[in-house]
Order: sequence, then C-alpha cells, then structure tokens
Amino acid sequence: MDTTIKVQEETKKRLLSLDLSEKGKTFDMIVNELITSYQKTSKEYKEDYKKWKEDMKEYETKKKEHAKLVDNYNKEKAMWDRLLKWAKSQGFKG
Repeated sequence: MDTTIKVQEETKKRLLSLDLSEKGKTFDMIVNELITSYQKTSKEYKEDYKKWKEDMKEYETKKKEHAKLVDNYNKEKAMWDRLLKWAKSQGFKG
C-alpha cells in the first residue's frame, strides 16, 4: 500500500542534495536510509552514553578513594612533622 507524504519544495531539494539521492533511488528508498541511519546513530549514542555513565561512576569512586589517601597522607605527614619538631626541642639532631 502506498501513502502520499506531502513535503515542501525546499524539503524535496534538501533530500535530493544528499549523498543518499543517487539516480534511480526513490524517495521511499531515501527515507528508509535516513530512518536506518537515525536508528543506528541513536543506538550508538545510547550505548556511548551508558558507557560514559559507567566511566563517570568509576571516576567518582576513584576520586573519593584518592581524596581519602591524600587526607591520610596529610594527617600522617603532620604527625611526623610534630614528632620531628618535638625531637628537635628535646635536643635531638636531625
């Protein structure tokens, strides 16, 4: 069953200007190629977005772990600095 789709002249010209519109191709073929391209692009985008979200979740987790390590390092360094200061005040040479 065929259905008529009304398009403006500008839309028709734009369709014909695409690389998809080779001689002998019908508008039905062109529209189907556009639909296929859209579906493929949409699927790839969804997959990429899902991967990006997973990567961002991993990044946030590692960022928190790193912040804890830095905090622990700073606390330990401060403790050793205090110990060194105390040792020098007691006459130890370092």
